[in-house]
Amino acid sequence: MSLISRTPARILGRRAVPWLLVLDLAREGHAHWQAQLTPKERSRMFELLKASKGRPSALGPKEQAELKALGTKLDVKALGKRAAMTGVGVRAARKKNRKRY
Repeated sequence: MSLISRTPARILGRRAVPWLLVLDLAREGHAHWQAQLTPKERSRMFELLKASKGRPSALGPKEQAELKALGTKLDVKALGKRAAMTGVGVRAARKKNRKRY
């Protein structure tokens, strides 16, 4: 039995992921991460996230407060704005280049 005949129709109907957009978003995220936190803060944040295994409740109150302060300093809202602006340019270019028959 071929792989295509076993694959559900809902998966086959999905559009391909625009990989250049994904790469651009990753680049923007990395640049934002580097600009907002010092190397010492980044390493501390990694230590806290590793110790918590992704669950802030696994940390003590002092460590939770430290992680929250680092997250606030990271300014995720600004990263979202940068990411949105990255996607807007790609979508506009794609619509402009679309051929109509």
